[in-house]
Amino acid sequence: MSGASEVAALAVQNIDTLIAEMLEGDYPDNAVSLGRVLLEGKEIQIQLKVTSVHADFYDSDEEDLEYEL
Repeated sequence: MSGASEVAALAVQNIDTLIAEMLEGDYPDNAVSLGRVLLEGKEIQIQLKVTSVHADFYDSDEEDLEYEL
């Protein structure tokens, strides 16, 4: 697994906490840095963000509201 994949895998450990903090604090979004990697001499930060702000949603090929929590 590449270093970037290892850092991105940390999302699984962080997603529930991010959502819980967002809902408990009544925040519109929440984000965390999962880590940084050096690729081809460039420093890249890998981030995880959850948001309820529709203007911040990314376009996706996935079906909306696929899961209800």
